[in-house]
Amino acid sequence: MRQPKKLKNNMKVLTLSTIFIICFIFAGIALAQASPQFMISWKAYNYSPSWYQGKNSPVYSSPVEISFELLEDNKIVNLSKNEIRWYINNNLFTKGNGLQTIRFIPKNQAGTNISVRIAVENYKGEELNKFVYIPVKNPEAIINAPYLTGKVKIGQTYQLNAFPFFFNASSLNDFSFNWTVNNQSTFPEENEETQDVLNLTISTSTPSGLELNINLTAINLLQTFEKVTKNLKLIVQ
Repeated sequence: MRQPKKLKNNMKVLTLSTIFIICFIFAGIALAQASPQFMISWKAYNYSPSWYQGKNSPVYSSPVEISFELLEDNKIVNLSKNEIRWYINNNLFTKGNGLQTIRFIPKNQAGTNISVRIAVENYKGEELNKFVYIPVKNPEAIINAPYLTGKVKIGQTYQLNAFPFFFNASSLNDFSFNWTVNNQSTFPEENEETQDVLNLTISTSTPSGLELNINLTAINLLQTFEKVTKNLKLIVQ
C-alpha cells in the first residue's frame, strides 16, 4: 500500500528534527565535558574537639586557607605559567603565577559570607572565574550531658563536659569555663585545671522535683570578646 506523499514529507521532517535534537544533545554533552572544572577546598584554622569530624566554620578573624585544582578532560591542568588572581570580598587580595593556595584572615561578621573569586588569567585566551562563598558563624559551646530524660537521681554524681567550637584558640588551655547551678558557682579552686568538667552531685537533702539550671560560660583567654553561654535544665527525681 502506497503512503500518501504528505505523510512521507512529514516523516522526513520528523526524522530530520530528531537527528538535529540528538546531535544538539551530544554536542552539549561534549561541550560540558570539555569545559574546565574547578575543584575547591578550604579550611578554617580554629578550635574544635579532637573527636569532631565535621568542618570547622570560620568566625571573625579565623585564618582561612583555600586552594583549588583545575580539571579538564579529567586531568589536572598545570597552571604554573598562568597568573592567578584572588579577590576577597570584591577586593584584590593577591596574585601570582601558579598561585593556587592562599591563607587570609577575614573580618566578616557572623551571619555573612566570605566572598572569594578566583581568576585564572589567559587560559587558552580567556579568563576563567570561580566564585566561592564561605559562611561565617559565631563560636559555639555544648554541654555534653548524656541523660536523655533530663532527670537526675538523688544521691548520684553526674559528669558534665563542656565542648567549645570554632573559637580562635588552639587548645583547652586557652579557655576559661565558669559553671553555675541555680546561679550558684560550683567550682572549687582545686579543680581549676579541669574547668571543662563539672561533677554534679545531687545531695540527699535535695527535694524531688527541683529544677536545676546549669549555666556554662566559655571564654577564650586569647580573645576575651569571644564568649559563649550555654544553658541546660535537669529535674531531680
